[in-house]
Amino acid sequence: MNRQITTLIAFCLLFLFCGAGHAEEYAWHFDKSADALHWKALNAIPENTADGFSLVRQGDPFWFVSPPNLNISPELSYAEFRLKTPETYLRGYLVVKTRDARSWEEEFTLGLPDTYHVYRINMQKGNVTGASIEAVAFSFGGVDRVFFDYVKIYKPSFIQLLGVYWGEFWSVPFTSSTTVNFVDTPLIGDYPFMAPLYILLLVIVVCMVALLRPVTRQSVVKALLLSCMAAGALFAVRMDYTWYMQWRADRSSLGQRSLDERITRVDGTGAYTFAQGLKKALPPGATVTIYGGSLEGKVRYYLLPVKVSARAPYIAVFKDPAISHDPVKKLLERNHEIVARNVQLITAIGKDGFLYKSWEAGNP
Repeated sequence: MNRQITTLIAFCLLFLFCGAGHAEEYAWHFDKSADALHWKALNAIPENTADGFSLVRQGDPFWFVSPPNLNISPELSYAEFRLKTPETYLRGYLVVKTRDARSWEEEFTLGLPDTYHVYRINMQKGNVTGASIEAVAFSFGGVDRVFFDYVKIYKPSFIQLLGVYWGEFWSVPFTSSTTVNFVDTPLIGDYPFMAPLYILLLVIVVCMVALLRPVTRQSVVKALLLSCMAAGALFAVRMDYTWYMQWRADRSSLGQRSLDERITRVDGTGAYTFAQGLKKALPPGATVTIYGGSLEGKVRYYLLPVKVSARAPYIAVFKDPAISHDPVKKLLERNHEIVARNVQLITAIGKDGFLYKSWEAGNP
């Protein structure tokens, strides 16, 4: 009888650790093979260095695109990749395209700088039609260089899935968690940490009530208090780990930098650098109109106390693709509608910003 039980346990462990999903996977290793030759870099230059294969930014955003026509089964639900960058507080994007001409992007937060990190993304959540995957691509903005080690698309086994959930539980999203009084609650799978914590609290209560027999009002109250203390201690340890990792990121990325360098690095969009350059280019007391697309609010904030008006002689443009300047007709247009006449370019601010002046106030 004991031998049968031992055999059954062995078979269960074998199934548990072997799992399913190893039969098929797509993997590209960029460090010691020619796999990088099959991928295409856009707005970036590929380089092989002693630290490994990297992409050097030539423009924002830059892309790293997989070979086309992969025809990856939707059952291969996870993308895993290992990379490092010299920056943190920024985000990267995994863009997925399916055979039915759908595409979507999955966001991930860059970890500590100059350190390789493994990222895992469940692509099945965005693949609502269950179509085969035709291609994937990575997109980065504000990052000077990205080192790639490998990219893998696979279906995780049960043990691998537990490892994924464990890694997600301890991950710290620096970009969205740097406010004073708020940090994100970690996830376990698709559920926030609080959900299994409540379940654990109930389990502890039941176990303690069973141990503190006979069941009385005093024993139930004692079990509730002790279980709440245990659950609260677990929650505090996990959230303090988040604060520690944020402090560690701040120390390594910002510790030896000036205030301007710190804000620039945390901002990551170039809006702060543009605003500081604009302050120097504007004459004292000048009023300016801002066109900054999705970053207009940030530019306005960083530009304080400079006055901003919808009708101003000076016009600043930063990363707004809707704005175009016709130097011959001296017109400034937004989505083909004239916003200012008799416009002259005063100066370029960086590679993405421009300062114009309209010699006819109140235009158009």
